[in-house]
Amino acid sequence: MRIIVFILTAVIQMAAAAAGFIILLLSMNGFNERDATPGIYLYIFLSFVSALGLGLGGGFVARHLVQKRSYGKVTASAISVLGFSVLGGLILIGSFFAAIVLAEIIRGTR
Repeated sequence: MRIIVFILTAVIQMAAAAAGFIILLLSMNGFNERDATPGIYLYIFLSFVSALGLGLGGGFVARHLVQKRSYGKVTASAISVLGFSVLGGLILIGSFFAAIVLAEIIRGTR
């Protein structure tokens, strides 16, 4: 069960990160490559770390819901995947803005 929750959460997170990456590239249209590259690297790093962390967290929360709250495995898995996917979306939005702010700071220092 934990492996399935991990995989589902990580795949959803990576799909959302890929869509966000396309939007990030479009929003950084006015930056030159040297200014935008650190922001892009930051977004990619935070996307991978959040996908891994949220996948692991989702598996542990699903197990906790089954053991302590006496939910069924399917219900606990669905709650965990849905909750951590929403949390991941919020993290990706924050990562998106952090990448743009970093690119803007770098552009201002040159």
